[in-house]
Amino acid sequence: MNRDRIATLRKVQELNFTMIELALFLNTHPCDEEALALYNKVKTMHASAKAKYEECYGPLTYEGVNTEKDGWSWVKGPWPWEGEC
Repeated sequence: MNRDRIATLRKVQELNFTMIELALFLNTHPCDEEALALYNKVKTMHASAKAKYEECYGPLTYEGVNTEKDGWSWVKGPWPWEGEC
C-alpha cells in the first residue's frame, strides 16, 4: 500500500476515534455546547476524509459503494487479509 493511501486511511481512523470519544463524552455531558460543536466539526472532517479516501481507493464500507457508477464494486480489489488494504 502506498504512503498516501496509508496516511489518508489513518486520518479517517483518527477522526473516527475522535468522534466516538466525543460521543461517549456527550452521553454524560449532553449540554456541553463546546463538546457538541467539536463533535459536529470532527464529524464533518471525518465525512470529508472518508469521501477523499473512497474517491481515490474505493469504498471503506457498504455505504461507500456507488452502485449507479461502479456496480457492486465492494468485491473488486484486494480484501483486508490479502495485505493491500
